[in-house]
Amino acid sequence: MRKNKKLIAILTTLVMLAALLVPMASPALAATQMTALQRPNVDDDRDQKLGTVLIEISPGALSSGDSVNLRLPTDFIFRGGVGKSSTVTDVYKNYIEVPASYGGDLNLIDVEDINITLLKNNEVKVSVKDNTTFVPGGEGYFLLLHMGQVYIDTDFQGDVELMASGPSGTGFPLGKVIVGRAGGGVVSLAVIDSPTFSDNTDKKIDPLTIRLEEDIAGALEKDDESLKITLPSGFEWQKVGADDISSIWTSLDKLKASVGNEDLPLCLAVEHVPVLPGQERTDVDIYTDEDELIIEVKNEITEAVCLELTLGINVEDESLAKEGDVKVKVSGSSDTNISEGIVGYYGENKVNIDIKGDVPQLFAGMLEQEIPDIVIKETIKESLTTGRTIVLTLPSNAKWGKIDESDSDANVDIDFVGFVGDDGRAIKYKVGNEKSTDEAELVLEDMEVVLEPGVEGDLELEVSGTQGLDGKLTIAKVVTSIKATCSEKPGVKIGMQSQAAGDITITEQMAEAIQDDKNLIIDLPDGVKFTTVPKVEVTEGDLDIDLTGVKRQNDDNELLIPIDGKSTNASTIEITGIEYTVDRTVAEGDITVKIKGNAVIEVNDDDAMLDYWKEGTENNCKAGYDKDDAVIFKTKDGCDTIDVDNDGLWPATTTAAKVFNATNITPAPGEVKPGTAVFKIGDTKYKIGDKEETMDVAPYVKNNRTYLPVRYVAYALGVTTSNILWDNSNGTVTLIKGDRVIQVQIKSKVMLINGAKVVMDVAPELKDGRTMLPFRWIAQALGASVEWDEATQTVTLKL
Repeated sequence: MRKNKKLIAILTTLVMLAALLVPMASPALAATQMTALQRPNVDDDRDQKLGTVLIEISPGALSSGDSVNLRLPTDFIFRGGVGKSSTVTDVYKNYIEVPASYGGDLNLIDVEDINITLLKNNEVKVSVKDNTTFVPGGEGYFLLLHMGQVYIDTDFQGDVELMASGPSGTGFPLGKVIVGRAGGGVVSLAVIDSPTFSDNTDKKIDPLTIRLEEDIAGALEKDDESLKITLPSGFEWQKVGADDISSIWTSLDKLKASVGNEDLPLCLAVEHVPVLPGQERTDVDIYTDEDELIIEVKNEITEAVCLELTLGINVEDESLAKEGDVKVKVSGSSDTNISEGIVGYYGENKVNIDIKGDVPQLFAGMLEQEIPDIVIKETIKESLTTGRTIVLTLPSNAKWGKIDESDSDANVDIDFVGFVGDDGRAIKYKVGNEKSTDEAELVLEDMEVVLEPGVEGDLELEVSGTQGLDGKLTIAKVVTSIKATCSEKPGVKIGMQSQAAGDITITEQMAEAIQDDKNLIIDLPDGVKFTTVPKVEVTEGDLDIDLTGVKRQNDDNELLIPIDGKSTNASTIEITGIEYTVDRTVAEGDITVKIKGNAVIEVNDDDAMLDYWKEGTENNCKAGYDKDDAVIFKTKDGCDTIDVDNDGLWPATTTAAKVFNATNITPAPGEVKPGTAVFKIGDTKYKIGDKEETMDVAPYVKNNRTYLPVRYVAYALGVTTSNILWDNSNGTVTLIKGDRVIQVQIKSKVMLINGAKVVMDVAPELKDGRTMLPFRWIAQALGASVEWDEATQTVTLKL
């Protein structure tokens, strides 16, 4: 294989790309095509095997005298010419096979019906003999071009294409197909087994296994340092033995090397000693030189190989050997997939902590949320020290609900000794007993947490304590137990009654997310009331609602929905026919509807907590719950407690989900006077002229683009609120200004301006219920100029 190969620049049109990717077909018959059955990687300046090409032709499409020329790139050579056969054969290296049938379909053409003519070293002509009578009852014409020995031109790189050309009207498919790829020649290294050690490794008990894989023959360069793997300071390789080398694809005794012009059985040596006795030459020598493992290639192996090396490492100098991952350097004349890699772990004492299995999805506002098992594992025995502690601290939106009291392994145990503080977030364990007899693995099982309502995201567990463990573990993904959406967000006005609002859909994220014998509450902002009791029904699932008990309460500011029975299938509630009365104290903007109540929030419900922490229970440290006082946990030496507020664990957080189903469009001057508008990144305040306005979402930067809320940009540029329309059914925003109508749709890069399509480079996205888009698109669609000030992070729009 040659180094420093020529760079070949290829300008490829879309039409050419389509020709490469789609099987070629004659214009008349789609079933006529030429397909490469393989696309091997090959090396240049040597004989290689290319992919077999299947030529399929529709019945009736081929006639006597039809022909096709099959041509490889310039200076390629069909070694030994091209023959023909009715079966797969070893008589020819390159030949046209005409099988009696293919894929169960009878072949219309016989091998004796074709002529093969070698036009050039790289081109062969296939023609149908004159006056050919095709095989009766056949279901198509099938030919296969086998290319078992083709010379690849020196310095050729890229796709190897077989070009099919012929006279007009020929029934053969024409075009080109990729039959191989030249260049590359990479040796891939992978660590199959890696040792953890504090002294010299034992290859039989805890070996280092490295796999070397050539993508093409000759990837291991012919060189005295074809490949070299170097250990870091303080370590040396153990000597390699004949039994430490194995071949994964082909047994070692069947491998051959290219010696002169001959392919001879491979002569392999380890530590300069031939593996097989009586061998006088060495083709490949694998040996060690202190911290270097070297592969010397004197004669290249004739086929791509995959070798596996079983290796050992000695700790030569403890003062230089660094604790931690043992990282080797990979070098040599061969191209490799990596330049360095980790082959083991060295250390005197080490303890790791992690979770077992996948990160689960847990639900905000709920009790009894099980986290994965927590595994505390020694990588070296005797690493856990008696009397030292491990502290596990949850974030502010979580508290411990159920705790594993203890575990033991390899003569080491760990015991729960109590809480750190009284907020229920941090628990402490202590290491006990004698030193471990083996690498101990301690598992804290069946642990549960309780979660604050409405808070979503990764749940991270902070690890600390005198044992020396630190860091954070992601133990769950927290989502709300229900989701709320609305059908639309119509405008309402202050001082008016019976104004239609959007329908609300409440969807359980799991069965039993909404609790039975509890109440679901739909809470409106102050100053907004339900004019009448809307219709409530379960449209999916089997949740049982007491429909006769649905009513308004709290001066009609809330809708109470009693739940009679839990669902066994995740259910959906539809609330339709909603009408609002809006008094004159309500601020302009979206009407926020909060989904609340003890049916969807357990952590603030006395009865639910009492049921969860049953008084007198001693299961996994649960001792009981004393209303308005504390959750009491039993420890090995006594009791410990979590303080509970009179109104629950998170009394200030009472909302499970929220939705905007109307917008207060309190009458204002009919048209905002166009002028200058200024927006600032991260700030919900913006200015129209000298007047400061407030948004409910702040501009932000994403992928170096500044996103602004479409509604407020349009408003600032003179679009009245009544002409800013949202269609929830398809996620479309419509802006109307004068004779101009602009539409954008969530996740679509197409903007419509009076029906004409404009393709944007990004699609609008939703953030906190608002449609966001890089400011230039909307501003320019409305005829505004834009300015960006990097220093102050402000966007200025001018009409």
